[in-house]
Amino acid sequence: MSAKQTGLRRTRVPCPSYLLRNLLFLSSCFLNTARTLNAEEPPNATLERIVDGRGNRVCDIAKASAKGENERRSAWVVRGLLKSDLVLRRQVRRDANTGESTFDEIRLGDRVSLRFEGGAPGSRVTAASPVSTFRYFDVDVTRLTVRCNLSRLVEETDHELLGAAADYWVLKQGLGEKVSIEELPVLMLLAIEKRPPHPSPPIRKKQPLSEDAPEAPELKAAALAALDER
Repeated sequence: MSAKQTGLRRTRVPCPSYLLRNLLFLSSCFLNTARTLNAEEPPNATLERIVDGRGNRVCDIAKASAKGENERRSAWVVRGLLKSDLVLRRQVRRDANTGESTFDEIRLGDRVSLRFEGGAPGSRVTAASPVSTFRYFDVDVTRLTVRCNLSRLVEETDHELLGAAADYWVLKQGLGEKVSIEELPVLMLLAIEKRPPHPSPPIRKKQPLSEDAPEAPELKAAALAALDER
């Protein structure tokens, strides 16, 4: 029986404006989230083994990286060189208003990190321990006052970091490689101590580490886990 036959009239119930606004807002959020997820490429990971002149293992290094629309992240895990893993993390963000900002971290194992935050070249750098922060210009890192304050931050973070950076630097000298941007925290720590180059660094060679090696899955997982830290 139709509405006309029954004498009833159909009426439309208007949707309240606040419900419409909420629906539009949620739809926009879902679209932006989907775009962000689609914009970030799957993380990439490589495994390397460092050996001495006789081919004996010195340490293994896992390098993971990911790239999104406005962000680049990388994480290195050096295993076997020290008692604990040496972890280096870097994040670069781009913002339409504030420009580019960088975040670098260095730590041993699962201990707390010493962090460096910077912006455009020439801008101030903010170094942070779990206790305090210190701001300076990177060109002034060799000044005594800057080195003293950075030394204080290192002690507040982990007193073994300086020795770890020095051991890693000897490894780099043995490889005969230049320092990459992911290794900047190591250079910052070396600037604190102003240690001279090793007179005769031991010879080191780099070779790929097969993902079929027994230690490979755990090492790769450690790098990917560090990459996803926030």
